[in-house]
Amino acid sequence: MAVRFRDAVALSGAVLLAACAQTPVVVNPPLEVLRANPADDARARAIAQHQKLAQQARDAGDLASAAQEWHIVVLLAPNEPKFRREQDAVNAAIRQGVHEQLQVGNAALKSADNDRATQAMLRVLALEPNNDEAAKALREIDRLRISKIQVDRAQKLRPVDIAALKNAPNTAPGAATTAAANAATNVANEAIALYDLEQPLEMLRAGDLSGGLRELRAYVNANPGNRAARQRIGNAVAERARELQVKGSREQAYMLYEQAIALRGEGTREWNTQIQLLRKALSGEYYSSGERAYRTDVGLAIKQWETSLRYDPQNLKASARLRDARAAQEKLKNIAPAK
Repeated sequence: MAVRFRDAVALSGAVLLAACAQTPVVVNPPLEVLRANPADDARARAIAQHQKLAQQARDAGDLASAAQEWHIVVLLAPNEPKFRREQDAVNAAIRQGVHEQLQVGNAALKSADNDRATQAMLRVLALEPNNDEAAKALREIDRLRISKIQVDRAQKLRPVDIAALKNAPNTAPGAATTAAANAATNVANEAIALYDLEQPLEMLRAGDLSGGLRELRAYVNANPGNRAARQRIGNAVAERARELQVKGSREQAYMLYEQAIALRGEGTREWNTQIQLLRKALSGEYYSSGERAYRTDVGLAIKQWETSLRYDPQNLKASARLRDARAAQEKLKNIAPAK
């Protein structure tokens, strides 16, 4: 009987060991496990949202935005290899696209097909906004285009104006040549001014926000009274803001709407409305971020709620939570020396 009992115990131990051996130890739980934990619901929702935005961007052919979204997803879920594979695939597609379009653009430049070269280089910048080779090529194309405009206008202007001035009564000797030269100079100056405006607008459309805005501000500072140009600049910047707003980049969109107003010199009803909506939305986002951070990092929570109030000073919830958090932080500082 004792033998049977020992055998039974041994058999049970063997079964338990076998079961333990067959049960995998989850060191880094997958996303499905995280969703089961209420504390990670917000992160799971954020991951799902950025996944969706990444897929939408890739389906639309916007690989640069898709890469940004997958980068965020990987940061949120670093233990999910499938997300990193998606990110690597998009980055590889961007590198391939940049390589192909640079080849197309450079070949077009050699054959003097500037229109085709421009389109190819703009596609490069859409994929990789900081690509120096494409930006340099576009500047050179614009320089050649402006030079051609100057020559063509001067050639058309000179024979007509000189003939008219020679036939005009009471024209002093040499006045015809001087007037035609002045007119040609004016044409050249207009062409240069056109270049100075078109170049930063192209940079903005291609995705170089910081460079484009810097050049546009310089243009406005040099030409503050050119209302037509300022309206055109403001509209272009606001259009870029709308595009980013649709993609969910609220903070960048808000910044661009404010830049559009500053560059134009006045706002529009639509821009002011969108700014107010974005301020409310961003204030809410930072308030929620503060709530999540407060569990583990009071200092970070305070910064999030301060930002929330910068966007919307009337956010009473953020104001109350910020006041309580600062009081709690002060108490902790007073307690610390006594330890």
